[in-house]
Amino acid sequence: MLSSIIRSHMRVLIPAMLRRASRLQSALKVLNARWMSASSISAPFPATFQFEREELSATGQHFPVVFGAKAAANHLGAVARRSGIQKMLVVRDSDVGADKRTQYVEFLLLQAGIPCFHYTLKRDCATLEDVDDGLATAQRVGADGVLAFGGGNASDMARAIAVMMSNDGSASELQARFDSTDINQPAPHIILPTVAGAGAEISTHALVLDEEAEAKQSFVSLPILAEALIVDPALAVSVPLHQTVQGALTALTQCIESYVYGCEDDKTQAMALEGVHAIAGALAKPLVDGKMDLKSIPMREKMALGSLVSGVCANSSGYGAAHAIAVSVGGISDLPHAQVAAAFAPLVLDRYASLAADNAGDEFFDELATKLAVVNDALTASSGFQGATVGAWVRYVERHFGLPSASALELDDDHVKGIVERAVQRMEDCMTDKKEDPVFEKDDIQAIVDDVVVAGGSKSSDGAKQS
Repeated sequence: MLSSIIRSHMRVLIPAMLRRASRLQSALKVLNARWMSASSISAPFPATFQFEREELSATGQHFPVVFGAKAAANHLGAVARRSGIQKMLVVRDSDVGADKRTQYVEFLLLQAGIPCFHYTLKRDCATLEDVDDGLATAQRVGADGVLAFGGGNASDMARAIAVMMSNDGSASELQARFDSTDINQPAPHIILPTVAGAGAEISTHALVLDEEAEAKQSFVSLPILAEALIVDPALAVSVPLHQTVQGALTALTQCIESYVYGCEDDKTQAMALEGVHAIAGALAKPLVDGKMDLKSIPMREKMALGSLVSGVCANSSGYGAAHAIAVSVGGISDLPHAQVAAAFAPLVLDRYASLAADNAGDEFFDELATKLAVVNDALTASSGFQGATVGAWVRYVERHFGLPSASALELDDDHVKGIVERAVQRMEDCMTDKKEDPVFEKDDIQAIVDDVVVAGGSKSSDGAKQS
């Protein structure tokens, strides 16, 4: 019965969704063709594609996007000049390769006649004190614009500094006015990611760490709109293996949860499934080969596209449980967001499947089961590997590349209550203005976290096989 429902659903829904997402599909076809034919970093680059605000998604893309190889070289200087920026503060990551990478954007900005000054993140998630320090640096060097050049934390920090540059008071004072309507629009800022993962590059909010509350929190409710997001996949070739795969699985899970929840418009809903195809396709060759070519531009393109799509879809649908748990854990530890989100991903996806099975016959949960089946078919079709469930497919990828499981995070029993409560609050905050409620309730988050902390993580032996 369910298989016939799935076939009927796919015959009707998938063609319609692909028609609505024709422009994105065209971009994917270019990347698919390159992925099949290219074998090294020296392969020809695809053409850059651009979307003006809300052109890619009316409900999930709130500022312009430029995507493609050489996008940084072709667009960074022009966007900065058009924004009126005369001196740029570059907010960068603190890893060992950050200095060398930043020399590249410094060169591009100098070509455009824009001097830049660096601000290096002190920790993964900036505190309110760090935001004040970043503002002080911007004021000291006379910067009037900000460039986020790094991962999601660099984007969050750059957005927070941009807001501070156009408003009075300290970071804590500004956050205390969280819902105020008299907060000024941010200073001009540009997002140039060097990591593909959580889709933070397309977000309109900045997460900062409140050390006293041990919680990551949105800085202000005002949407923080960048001048542009410039995605150049080649900038991610130095990202190491585990971080690459964790980022891919974080983006994949966000696409799946957005698809399960339902985005606010049909085009973005279709895009969520396309994100699943993109990320599974990026992992196809590494899964077959048994190793990953980290300098493969075709793979980086698909992962960057998957990250972008996951962020757009999460903006539309609201963020799901994997994101909420990772944000909650981030308040009490220095564990990277993508590591936590990827580790919890199979447990979250297993929970969706359990809810669907336990409530069979209920229209809502039958639709959930159908959506999970469609996702599993997409994973199989694009990767060549079939999992018994969606969670099993993700777990197989994690084991294949030696990623730590959720139990390896070594979360303290004493923190369970706080993790659960903050995760539930994060999900509710992300869904306040959405048409759907979260699928999970507090008991579901509790069960997932308990499985990790009390039972030592997932005990499932599900795997995946090559189809």
